[in-house]
Amino acid sequence: MKSNKYILYAAYGSNLLLERFYAYIKGTEFNGVKYEGCQDKTEPEDYGSLLVPHKLYFAKKSERWEEGGVAFLSLKEESDPYYYALVRLWKITYSQFNDIQRQEGSWYNQIINLGKKDKLDIITFTGPEEFEKEKNLPSDSYLDIIKKGLIQTKGWSVGECEQYIKKFI
Repeated sequence: MKSNKYILYAAYGSNLLLERFYAYIKGTEFNGVKYEGCQDKTEPEDYGSLLVPHKLYFAKKSERWEEGGVAFLSLKEESDPYYYALVRLWKITYSQFNDIQRQEGSWYNQIINLGKKDKLDIITFTGPEEFEKEKNLPSDSYLDIIKKGLIQTKGWSVGECEQYIKKFI
């Protein structure tokens, strides 16, 4: 089922990386895991990046990422711009957003509306507030995917990526 309503999905974890995000869209394998993909396989449009007033944190234990924590955005707005999270904006359909959220699993059941850009809603999903009490360090392999995504998104050096991530660990 195709939806012609477009939104900007704000990716902040492993979905910063194009190859990882495409696995959710196209239904390919990534990092040894096969994804079913979206019903609508239209390629997303890279819409740049944005700093958002929500803090990034790592929580839960992901079997997929060696029992390390995975990225979430705090539901609470962050007042200190130093702790604003960087998001990569992907222009996708609303139905693709729903399919991606479903593939991400039950941990990502909270929607955050981050405003608008070019008259498109900027939305993302994250975990419930209580996950912030279940913080867990991410695995090196998970962090490597995020770093590659940050390099792709912003052109940062590895050192700049590490400096960015360090403030959230």
